[in-house]
Amino acid sequence: MRIRSRAMTVAAAAALAAGGLTAATSTSAVAAPAAALSCYGSAKSYNTGTTYAWPTATAWATTTSNCADINVKPSRTVRVSACLLKSSTNEVTCNSYRTISANTWGTAATTVLDGTKFYLLFDNPSSGQVAY
Repeated sequence: MRIRSRAMTVAAAAALAAGGLTAATSTSAVAAPAAALSCYGSAKSYNTGTTYAWPTATAWATTTSNCADINVKPSRTVRVSACLLKSSTNEVTCNSYRTISANTWGTAATTVLDGTKFYLLFDNPSSGQVAY
């Protein structure tokens, strides 16, 4: 799972390694881990009910700049597939099902562009958290 703010963490580590430990870099070093958590920190609860899909009905979720991937943390082990809408052709493409273990973060889709509409399909009713 790749988080966009990884570059900030690397930059903060490089500043500390270079010996530039000042009040300003100390603040950056403390702020970097918080920024790295922003992907999961922006997670939303989901519940498929009996539809086996999220969001339900004809709704779409839209990826944000918070995460580079579509991440799922189910309350029980599930298989999930991400279906993405290609805006230029209105074509929906679903990736292969991926197994994600209970109470752990896993990726339903990797390296997804910001602003991409998507929905998730599960092999069973599911609930948990999703970050995108």
